Amino acid sequence: MMERIRAHVREHATREGLVASSWPQLSYFRADAPFGPKRSETSGLVLAVIADRAKTIGLPSGGSLRYTPGSYLFVTRETRFTAHIPHATKKRPYLSLTLQLDPEVVLETLLAIDEDEDPAGDDQDAFVDALDDELAATLVRILEAVDDPAARRVVAPLALRELVFRLLRTERAGPMRRAARTDDPRIREAMRLVRARPAEPVSVEALARRVAMSPSHFAHRFREIARMTPMRFVKNIRLAEARLLMVRDGCGAAEAALAVGYASASHFTRDFKAHYGAPPAAYARELRARLTH
Repeated sequence: MMERIRAHVREHATREGLVASSWPQLSYFRADAPFGPKRSETSGLVLAVIADRAKTIGLPSGGSLRYTPGSYLFVTRETRFTAHIPHATKKRPYLSLTLQLDPEVVLETLLAIDEDEDPAGDDQDAFVDALDDELAATLVRILEAVDDPAARRVVAPLALRELVFRLLRTERAGPMRRAARTDDPRIREAMRLVRARPAEPVSVEALARRVAMSPSHFAHRFREIARMTPMRFVKNIRLAEARLLMVRDGCGAAEAALAVGYASASHFTRDFKAHYGAPPAAYARELRARLTH
């Protein structure tokens, strides 16, 4: 399974840096030379798997995590970190993939697990664990589905839900399962409101009023349940919608930015590049070219 993962990433990570896939949740990263330490951040829940070489990340707590092929990194919340790739060459580059996990899918899965035992372990920003056979097989199904349009629509989302289920069954994810026991339907309603109207002007205070909560309590509960701040969730939804408008509908960057609620095109470009690794217009051109082949 690891060789199939490596072959897939090698085929798709055709240039240095962050490389988009035809499926918005999946991206690749390639480095042809040592990298960092460099400051970075995740925009929520993330699974990262190395196909070749190794990487070390430094956490806000002061600790560090090293992962290699055969292991995975699971980032459990929006967080900042430093990334360091000590070894990479053009002949043997560093290769990895990243899956962005939808907090609503994670929450639904957590609620469905509904186990009686008290999940053990301290809450943490991220952890590294072995990529066992079941996780690897599920990941391979996702990777093999993304290159086929029909499978990308049907198989990939189902396999991603299975992957989330398997991740949340590990002992290391116990604190996240424990947090789900305090589920709040009002937070899920706020998520639905943002998805339904991504361009609508919004603030923490406005969202809190819509679901009858105080702003401070709403912000705390949202971060606890969604594993990211409310405004990070809003930004992620807007950027994903803008990506769809550009790639699927052929909208220009300025038009897409306006359609999803950005008042400033430069602000949109900055956020889009930080999230997807390329300026909006260049990203859309590359992805449209890939989807037509």
